[in-house]
Amino acid sequence: MILYNITFNVEKSSEEEWLSWISTNYIPSALASGAFHQHHLFRLLTETANDDSTFALQFITDSLASLNRYLENEGKLITEIHNEKFRHRHVSFMTVLEKVG
Repeated sequence: MILYNITFNVEKSSEEEWLSWISTNYIPSALASGAFHQHHLFRLLTETANDDSTFALQFITDSLASLNRYLENEGKLITEIHNEKFRHRHVSFMTVLEKVG
């Protein structure tokens, strides 16, 4: 099992718009690619560095090959759209994890 995690720090003033857009655009686009069979969206509760909101968006896939195909195609496009829409109102980073136990 491969977990693709994107952590977003979103300006508090953009939180509602961001959550709506992620739920109605980003997540459906990622799932429609066929690369993932499950997803989760979490809010970080222990953030103390600033007043912004931090979220972890996780997608589950069975293979690194599926993830790489997604990242090179649909993932690249939806990330570009997201970054343009929320320019200067968020920062994000991605991690890829493999289940070992």
